[in-house]
Amino acid sequence: MLLKRLIVAGIFIPLLIFSILEGGIIFLGLVCAVILIGLFEFYGTVKKKENLFMKEASFLGVLIPIFIYLKGEKIIPLLLVCIIFFVFLKQLLKFNPQNSFKNISVTIAGIFYISFLFSYVLLLREIPHWGTRLVITLFFATWIGDMGAYFIGTRWGKHKFFLSLSPHKSLEGFFGGIFMSLIAILISRWWLPLPLISAILIGVIIGIMGEAGDLFESMIKREIGIKDFGNILPGHGGILDRFDSLLFTTPLFYYFVKYCFVW
Repeated sequence: MLLKRLIVAGIFIPLLIFSILEGGIIFLGLVCAVILIGLFEFYGTVKKKENLFMKEASFLGVLIPIFIYLKGEKIIPLLLVCIIFFVFLKQLLKFNPQNSFKNISVTIAGIFYISFLFSYVLLLREIPHWGTRLVITLFFATWIGDMGAYFIGTRWGKHKFFLSLSPHKSLEGFFGGIFMSLIAILISRWWLPLPLISAILIGVIIGIMGEAGDLFESMIKREIGIKDFGNILPGHGGILDRFDSLLFTTPLFYYFVKYCFVW
């Protein structure tokens, strides 16, 4: 399992760094691909229980990062309104009232959870002068926190944590993930001019929100009754299994940088 994880990381991480450095259409393409695969994983799994229109919802989900890339943050409220109305009308035109509210809710939730939250990485990348380093820092701190939670929890985890969501979560792993995210942010000060207090604060926030993202996905998987959302990344599971923490840390990091930190 560990060997598979390392092989996949050795292939995917250079591709990710290349796209971040290049930015523009190349990075947008990668973000769209992650979102599209994530939506297909989400709807493909949930569709077994609900009557969803997966293709239309996935298409809408990919349009979101494209419009955000072209128009910026100001387009987000309009996109939300348009998607809510589209999903409602699509369900209405099916002339099938059975589970209508649940289908509408799950469809909108998938788009918001995956497309909207991860699209903030495009806004982060476009921050003048520091966008590239900020995105690299975000991925670095989030995934180092994930690794810390996994390895520390596996090695020293004794006190179970949220057994209702996952039998493998432990307090040791939870705090280990936060600690490793903090260490990663402190390391990132080598290439990003973060004041020490700001670095400590955002390191803890990324650690906590990364754990929250992982727990949120565990809650969904427990509800559906699956172990992983997919197997596209051997040793990691599906795209959602790898990016679940980033879905929570990305918008928070963006707003922290934009509104709470003075360069």
